[in-house]
Amino acid sequence: MIDKGFVGDPQDVELLPTVVEGLRALTVAGFAKIVVSNQSGVARGYFTSDAVGRVNAELRARLQAEGVDVDAFYFCPHYEDGCDCRKPAIGLLERAAREHGVDVHAGAVIGDRGSDIGLAQNAGVPGVLMPAPQYPYSGPEPDYRAQSFLDAARWIVEHVGR
Repeated sequence: MIDKGFVGDPQDVELLPTVVEGLRALTVAGFAKIVVSNQSGVARGYFTSDAVGRVNAELRARLQAEGVDVDAFYFCPHYEDGCDCRKPAIGLLERAAREHGVDVHAGAVIGDRGSDIGLAQNAGVPGVLMPAPQYPYSGPEPDYRAQSFLDAARWIVEHVGR
């Protein structure tokens, strides 16, 4: 999804270019596709957890209309540092792995922020940085700097052990 800041309205959902093709490539290669996001807008009172659920449902519906899906969505509604579910902490990633029976170490993290790459490093998996022209990148060095979501997916298929 294109990052538009704090998104609490499903009408603001917009897919990134090549995300559908990238998700197809990951699906064919047998990867689980799980979204883990920080949603501090809930703690800040900008929108509710239910609104996050509606945004995620809209994203899922748009992807399904294109013939792809995401296996699960997890989000941290907190704002404070030190929370075990707020990226770059690995709490949500561990929960997703447990609930979906996936081996975290056979995967990777794709993201556009330092917290995403930090999550990957904290989990001991490759971190792939997506371009985010609206934000200067500040964070740990990723394993790969992708030019698009499809580029990220292809790199993962080629370099991450299954």
